[in-house]
Amino acid sequence: MTDARYFAAMEVDWMSIHLSSMASSFALWHTMKEWIEGVKLAAEIPADDEMILAKTIIDAAPDGIILNQFTFPEIPKNIQVFYEADTSDTLQLKREALYIIPYKTDLLISGKILQLPSQKIFLQASWSLYQLTQLLDSGYQGGICLTGGEEDVTGVRDYGLMDDLIGLINQ
Repeated sequence: MTDARYFAAMEVDWMSIHLSSMASSFALWHTMKEWIEGVKLAAEIPADDEMILAKTIIDAAPDGIILNQFTFPEIPKNIQVFYEADTSDTLQLKREALYIIPYKTDLLISGKILQLPSQKIFLQASWSLYQLTQLLDSGYQGGICLTGGEEDVTGVRDYGLMDDLIGLINQ
C-alpha cells in the first residue's frame, strides 16, 4: 500500500495489481480502489484462466487488464487492454490495445524503439537514471513502467531513486 500511495501522490496514470484465485488478491484490489484516487487501475491476470478474467471484469471492474498472450476472449470495450510482449518483434498491433515491452539497450541503439507507435507503447525495466536519461534523450515519447519495491519496514521505503526517475519523466 505504501507504493500505491506514493505513486498516486506522484500522479501516475496507471497502477497495476496482480489478481489471482486467492480471495486476498481481490481484497487488496478493493482496498486500493477505495484508497487511491485519480489513478486508473489495471488488473494483471493469468492469461489462461477465463474464470479469473470473468471474476475480474465483474467483481473488480478494472479500468484496464494486462494480459501476456495475444489470443484471449473479448474484453468489454470500456476496459483498456494491455498486452505484455517479450520483444517488440512479437507485437501484433491491434488498434485498441496498448503494449508493455521490456526495454533493452539494443532497441535504442538500433533506433527500433523510435519506430514503434509511441502512443501504444510502455517500456518496462529496472530503470537506472542513466538508462532513463539515455532513452528520453533519444526522443522516445511513449510510456514508462516503473515498479514498486520492498519496504525497509512496514510502511517505510526510500523513494529517492523513484523521485529522480519521475522527475526525469516530468521534465
